[in-house]
Amino acid sequence: MNRSLSLLVLCFVPFLAGCKDPPTGASPSAQTSLVHAGTDIVVKNVRALSPGDNTAYSNDEYYIVTFTFTNNLGFALAPRPDHFVIEDQQKQRYLGADSGNANLSGISNYAGILKVGESHDYTIGFRVPQNTQGILYYDATF
Repeated sequence: MNRSLSLLVLCFVPFLAGCKDPPTGASPSAQTSLVHAGTDIVVKNVRALSPGDNTAYSNDEYYIVTFTFTNNLGFALAPRPDHFVIEDQQKQRYLGADSGNANLSGISNYAGILKVGESHDYTIGFRVPQNTQGILYYDATF
């Protein structure tokens, strides 16, 4: 009886271990389902930093998104981090940042002018509620 029980435990425990959700931030490719590319954006990587990773006193998390932005707006511009937006299904908007929080340490972005048709890679952080899903786009209207 003990041998059967031990065999059952040895077979069942690895099965349970395989069923658990991947930890937040462990698989950046799995996180790309949280942020979808909007117009002129190609999302390359999304890293979610869970609550407690420098987001004290809240259940928010940071999405650190690496993407390519192509300027197809019809005029030259110097893209600003706070004009990159994640908009969720309820039309809540979360503005990007590349400084001002420990989660954003080491991020540096191109600050030059993009002519029409030019592209550049950016890494931008967004403070969002846990498990937010949304569309990333550049908003030049404000």
